[in-house]
Amino acid sequence: MMFRDIFHQSTLPQVVIEPDLTYIEMNNAFCQFLGYTKEECDSITIESISHPDDFLQDFRQFQRLHNGIIKEYEMVKRYIHKNGQIKTGRLKVCTIRDQETKKKFFLAQIYDLTEFTKVYEGLRQSEQKYRLLAENSSDIICLHDSHGHFLYISPSIKGELGYEPEELIGCYSPKLVHPEDQDFVTLEEQTIAFRAKKKNGAYIWMETAIKKVSDDESNCMSQFITVTRNIQKRKETDELLRKSEKLAVVGQMAAAVAHEIRNPLTPIKGFIQLLNSGAEVSSHYSAIILNEISRIESILSEFLSLAKPTERKKEAICVNELLEQVIQIFTPQAFLANKEILFQKNGESNKKINGDSNSLKQVFYNVLQNALDAIEEKGRIMVNLEEGGEVLCVHINDNGCGMPDERIKLIGEPFYSTKEKGTGLGLMTSYNIIENHDGTISFESKEGEGTTVTISFPFIEKEA
Repeated sequence: MMFRDIFHQSTLPQVVIEPDLTYIEMNNAFCQFLGYTKEECDSITIESISHPDDFLQDFRQFQRLHNGIIKEYEMVKRYIHKNGQIKTGRLKVCTIRDQETKKKFFLAQIYDLTEFTKVYEGLRQSEQKYRLLAENSSDIICLHDSHGHFLYISPSIKGELGYEPEELIGCYSPKLVHPEDQDFVTLEEQTIAFRAKKKNGAYIWMETAIKKVSDDESNCMSQFITVTRNIQKRKETDELLRKSEKLAVVGQMAAAVAHEIRNPLTPIKGFIQLLNSGAEVSSHYSAIILNEISRIESILSEFLSLAKPTERKKEAICVNELLEQVIQIFTPQAFLANKEILFQKNGESNKKINGDSNSLKQVFYNVLQNALDAIEEKGRIMVNLEEGGEVLCVHINDNGCGMPDERIKLIGEPFYSTKEKGTGLGLMTSYNIIENHDGTISFESKEGEGTTVTISFPFIEKEA
């Protein structure tokens, strides 16, 4: 009685079959699986609910079981639901005997796979679609193992690099990267440009987007996908643009230098002609000539320092200490002019940045000199250092004359200066130095109220 209750209350579709393939007992789960009522199930046959392509295989296996050739069998079988839909189940059939009569019966159990089959079929169709996209994409789509070996390569690699996909399966992918570019090609999610080796030995520029594929159970990276495209033409175009821009800049700067040098040459030429005529010239005129020559030297020195930047070694720098050193240089000058420089730190910041101390001193020197020139007697400069997110921010604020918005937009351009005898090369050089340190510089100013210069650099969490 207990086993009968277990049979009928089970959620697993089950049925007891006679050797002649007629049903003699079935549970509610079996009826629900096929969509019939208990009364309707009494009149159905195995053949009527079986998919025609699966019934013959099921019948043959049943005959082998009935004849004692096998003890049980399993198969994936399709069933016809009452509404005509196809249900999929894993059928397991084994022999049972009545303990009193010793008569042989067969117990069939069905594990519903309908939803799993739908999902699997959907995945299979999706895989076919994505494979179709990969196989016909102009980009090179690759699948790599966690160590960087090729597992799959789309056919487009032959058109770009000359290799058949089969030639590279199992190979270590970074071997195709130019030796000089291998240092920054790492197995991390990123988009990188590098030179790739073609089958004929030549190198072309490629750009690759790397995406990790994590294992759902361990959440660790098991594979990664790369999508690579040819950017050789883009690189060549960029190089041509860069060269044309260089030529344009050289032309602009040559014209600007000629203009700047012509100004001091005018009085020098005039006084020399005066000397050549035999007229008496006072020592005051000689001083003007020497001053104008010094001005020409200064313009040329700034121009050469901009045109020929030297290679600088970067190291961990404490910005606090660097600012204190530069401010200390300006303190006597400010004191004599009855001006004040105040350095305010928000806490004791020990954060460091990666850079060249001499270059950064030049930046702070230029900005502080401009601030001193902008303020009147009894003027004040506030230097503030603070941390913001992942950067260190240096704010240099003065209460000088300020600037209108249209002038701020021109700051940093060659030979633009708000000073009477300024060349603008100092701030232009500063812009280049800040850019080489992955930093930013911005200006806020109001006429009559003053100017605030904000310089930001990414700080390093740990020294190398």
